[in-house]
Amino acid sequence: MTFATRNIGAARMGIALIVLVLYGVAVAVLVNAEIPKANKDVLMLLLGNLGPLLGAIGQHYFTTSNRRGSSGS
Repeated sequence: MTFATRNIGAARMGIALIVLVLYGVAVAVLVNAEIPKANKDVLMLLLGNLGPLLGAIGQHYFTTSNRRGSSGS
């Protein structure tokens, strides 16, 4: 493992953690706080855009396929 690949892996993990925290905070605010109608649309838009990103993060970290581009042939 070279210095560059270790840094890329750390950056990916950092971005994944930031997205998870953002999603958790948005859901907590939605559940626990009274949100004005004008701001509720913005919060729902944020949740709608972070949902697929969470799916991509889960796919990246929890799939067992070969990530080097092997076609399996």
